[in-house]
Amino acid sequence: MQENTASTELSTNSDHKKNVVDRDDADRAPSPESERSSSSRPHHRRNLVLVFLLLIVAATAAVPGWRYLSSYEATDDAQVDGHIIAVSSRINGTILGVYVVDTQPVREGQLLADIDPSDYVVAIEGARARLGQAQAQVESAKADYETTLSKVSQDQATSTKDDYDVPRLEILAAKGAARREDYLESLRVAKVARATVDADRASANAALKNIASRQAAVKQAQADVDQAVLNYSYTKITAPMSGVIGKKSVEPGQRIQPGESLLAVVPLDDIWVTANFKEDQLRRMQPGQPVDIHVDALDRTFKGYVDGLGSASGERFSLLPPENATGNYVKVVQRIPVRIDLAPGQNSDHRLVPGMSAEPTVWLK
Repeated sequence: MQENTASTELSTNSDHKKNVVDRDDADRAPSPESERSSSSRPHHRRNLVLVFLLLIVAATAAVPGWRYLSSYEATDDAQVDGHIIAVSSRINGTILGVYVVDTQPVREGQLLADIDPSDYVVAIEGARARLGQAQAQVESAKADYETTLSKVSQDQATSTKDDYDVPRLEILAAKGAARREDYLESLRVAKVARATVDADRASANAALKNIASRQAAVKQAQADVDQAVLNYSYTKITAPMSGVIGKKSVEPGQRIQPGESLLAVVPLDDIWVTANFKEDQLRRMQPGQPVDIHVDALDRTFKGYVDGLGSASGERFSLLPPENATGNYVKVVQRIPVRIDLAPGQNSDHRLVPGMSAEPTVWLK
């Protein structure tokens, strides 16, 4: 019994010593949390270094990127522009024939249509007849003037003779060799002769003025002839310049009036781009800067240059321009038209036509 009790106490004491040793070993051994915290510090430092390096790389790449983005201005509010020449008639008449169709290329001076010339042929003949009549009246007026000059000379001679008889009869009457009545009659006759000469001279002046009037009538008749011939030439409607036909609305047999639009000619040799840039895009833009022009219809980029900036915004040229002094003012970024000319040889194939959408990129200096 005593032996069992002693063995039990020994066993208890040995277990207690083992537990004490285990606790001491546990206190000396590192915990898992401390191991994780100590291993995460180097990783954290590496992450900070990596982020710092990435920021440096991003900043280094951003500088040329920013310089590139600030080196140009672009817009998609642009279109190909050009001249559209409306062809109209200068006279009225009936169309005899039309010799072109839409999209047809034409040369300068090429016949497009003609008007029935019958009325204008008659007008020329009538104007020439009136011219001949006016010229005949000038010759008649000249003959009348020559006649009045002859009468002036004749009456002047008669007046000179009568003036000579007056003093002679006066002397004879004073000596009693002639009657007093004859002397007085000579005075009357001389006075009448001088009056006749004055009247003849007035008639001659009137005849001379009549010649000038008839000559003016000749000039007017000649102008009528020239106008009639000019109107006859207008019966041939020709192309004002080389280009492509569009918007044709004239047909044979149609009655037209002066100024009525018949068709349009678009010269494709003179094409440019009108780009509407925002006003804050124009700070560094100036004439002469190079431009890349991408045209959607052709999927092609053309070379050009800035020709000039618009004189006013698009709203100022509108039918009803805004009045900022009335009502509540709201600031709106305006757009200014910029003309961009194509570099030589860029449109040699005449593929660009007015109205095509374009996206110009202006490279700033």
